[in-house]
Amino acid sequence: MLAKGRSGKLSAEHGHRRLFQRYDILVCARIMPTIPPTTRPQEIEAWSNRLVVHRLSAALLPRAIRLGVHPNTVTIAGLLFGLAAAAAYSRWDNPWFATLGFLLMIGWHVMDGLDGALARATGKTSAFGRLLDGVADYSTFVAVGLSLAFAQDNVPLALALALTAGAAHALQSAFYEAERETYIRRTRGQFAASPRSEAGGAAERLYNRGEAWLGNRTRPFDELLLRAPLVQRDQLLAAWRAKAAPRLMLLSPLSANGRTIAIWLACLAGTPFLYWIWELLGLTLLALAGGHWLRQAEYQPAAPDSGPPSPLTGQP
Repeated sequence: MLAKGRSGKLSAEHGHRRLFQRYDILVCARIMPTIPPTTRPQEIEAWSNRLVVHRLSAALLPRAIRLGVHPNTVTIAGLLFGLAAAAAYSRWDNPWFATLGFLLMIGWHVMDGLDGALARATGKTSAFGRLLDGVADYSTFVAVGLSLAFAQDNVPLALALALTAGAAHALQSAFYEAERETYIRRTRGQFAASPRSEAGGAAERLYNRGEAWLGNRTRPFDELLLRAPLVQRDQLLAAWRAKAAPRLMLLSPLSANGRTIAIWLACLAGTPFLYWIWELLGLTLLALAGGHWLRQAEYQPAAPDSGPPSPLTGQP
């Protein structure tokens, strides 16, 4: 009798799980077709996103939709992951705590991927959500950096280096994300920078101006694509894309994922100073070189069967 009752309970639980799985599938099937195409080109996605972060975010998306979770709630949850990581990194000299901090930052990355996907799936994208997402991203790195700095023997030196590296981080990150956005919009046939809402007031305007200055703006190559006949436009785009994609991939250490890995490795190597020096020198040089590489890809697209392009116009 007991065995029968237990078997019935297990069968009921199994049935409930299957029901929820089917509900997830139905929710996604009904909502996903209404979402505008927002999938990023896979050729510029870091391996850590393709293999780990985006897979976990995608697995959580149907459940978040089913539960009616707001995207901004996910963003705040991600920030809590980041603050927990900062607490763990206060014990950075212990490899176990350093690894815990690393895993908690991975949790933040998953939430960071989920909030945008959830906003698009539920039609809740907003300028405020974008601003909140940016604040959460920077706050995570600020919290981790301060936690590491105050855990050093020479706190004033560590704090000065961490703050200087943080300023470099803000510029590098804005440049990298702007270049990625430029790549994405061009592959979608959009040859002008998207106008930004200024819902966040002065802070939002400052953020948008900095982003435009560092890369998110309409360039001469965009104007060339707009003027070019359709066939030539396709040739120019294909040639530019073949050059720009691998160059963007070389810039992946500038991504948040790359920095998360670098922090962990520096702690395991014995000092967070290695990360700050890497951020100040290594990543700054990489960003400068990357900007040059990407502009070269625009001005020398080498369109098939049309002769060598002019370095200024991109035309033969």
